[in-house]
Amino acid sequence: MSALPPDAVRAVVEKELDAAWGWAARHDWTLQWDSEHLMLRGATYHPRVKQLIEVTADADGYRAVPPAWRFVRPGSDDLGPEWFPQLTLNVMCDGSPVLCAPWNRLAYRENGGPHENWSGGSWLQVTEGTVAHTIPDMLGLIDAHLQSSGGMVV
Repeated sequence: MSALPPDAVRAVVEKELDAAWGWAARHDWTLQWDSEHLMLRGATYHPRVKQLIEVTADADGYRAVPPAWRFVRPGSDDLGPEWFPQLTLNVMCDGSPVLCAPWNRLAYRENGGPHENWSGGSWLQVTEGTVAHTIPDMLGLIDAHLQSSGGMVV
């Protein structure tokens, strides 16, 4: 998918991981980095329903394009609305269980999302919605919205 060599992506992500692991330790998250597949997995408990929440980020192409963030069934890569927490509308794309943010590649029309007005190649210039330019910032925004979540989508 990416025109960026995996070694370049790996170096960029790993430069941000020290801050991400520090953030995770302070906010009761666990993070796992699969450097071979350029995948980050984060887990925490939903503050209201006490259900384990897992989110993955496919970092292929990162920083040329944003990561692809997905809420998944804990311990797997299974997708479904039942694994997606209720989040505020500015984070859900048209009510569908996709993180609707310029820092999520899946929100862009070119990747199946609703935003034809955004371009993944210029994600760092998009100012609509929430703004996060690093992986720790992205995790922080996911957590902030999770803290105000009433439960799960399904």
